[in-house]
Amino acid sequence: MTELSPRPYILVGIDGSTSSLIALTWAVNEAQLRNLPLRLAHAVDFESFAMGFNPGASESFFKYLETTGQRFLDEALDRVQTLDPDLEVTLTRKAGRPARVLIDLSKDAFLTVVGSSGLNAFTGLLAGSVAVALTAHGHSPVVVVRAPGVPVTGPVVVGISGAPDSEDAIGWAFEEASMRGAQLTAVLVWGYLPAHFYDAQGPWNDLTGQAREEQQEMLLAERLAGWQEKFPDVAVRRVAAIGNPGHLLLSHAQRAQLVVTGSRGRGDATGLLLGSTCHKLIHQANCPVLVARPLARESTR
Repeated sequence: MTELSPRPYILVGIDGSTSSLIALTWAVNEAQLRNLPLRLAHAVDFESFAMGFNPGASESFFKYLETTGQRFLDEALDRVQTLDPDLEVTLTRKAGRPARVLIDLSKDAFLTVVGSSGLNAFTGLLAGSVAVALTAHGHSPVVVVRAPGVPVTGPVVVGISGAPDSEDAIGWAFEEASMRGAQLTAVLVWGYLPAHFYDAQGPWNDLTGQAREEQQEMLLAERLAGWQEKFPDVAVRRVAAIGNPGHLLLSHAQRAQLVVTGSRGRGDATGLLLGSTCHKLIHQANCPVLVARPLARESTR
């Protein structure tokens, strides 16, 4: 995908919660598939403790926070070594708000992986808010892992739109499907547009019924053509549908092992309103969600 130097890593947020350990398990499998090292990171959030509770807390308590954070990292390392003793792993413990710490570390990451919820501010990731912040501001693509027991034989699902990061989402989806030997379900949702679009784009609104359906199917085929040539081993199922993008992608995600989306959308004639769709997926999808954010370095695709 993108060449990074020094060697890129898969960054995993660790906070001692069950959610972060589920995310870690997913990240181990991804590291094995890509032959990449893991970097496990924990944020010691002194700021939230001081602001929300007792700014005059004793030095021993702050030491306890540091010690607890290190224990979480050590337990995560034990989990990785149990799953794959040969996997390269580094540990990072930094003071700061969890979202800010992970966003900063994501600058050199190939991929950032977090659980969908965490413990409280004392021990690291703030439930929900870190995943949202990373998908909005992270420097690498972000995977949010919600639950265990994801089917390993299901398809990879990708949401297609006309937004700039949609092309990156398509590339990630093809690569993930190829590595996993999975079918790719490419979904373009149309007919769910903001009211102001119809006022501004009359000619498009003139396309109705069969004509609009055929145009959407043609658009979807065009968006996928180059990637299908690059990944001929990937079987693709194309879905052009009318409705709410978030609802339809959630429906397909129920049977998927991974869903891929862009971080935001334009709300234009090409389909997905990916800002709201991305938000819905990371909060409700029962499979991991990969949010394709353009990497900081120039792509070599």
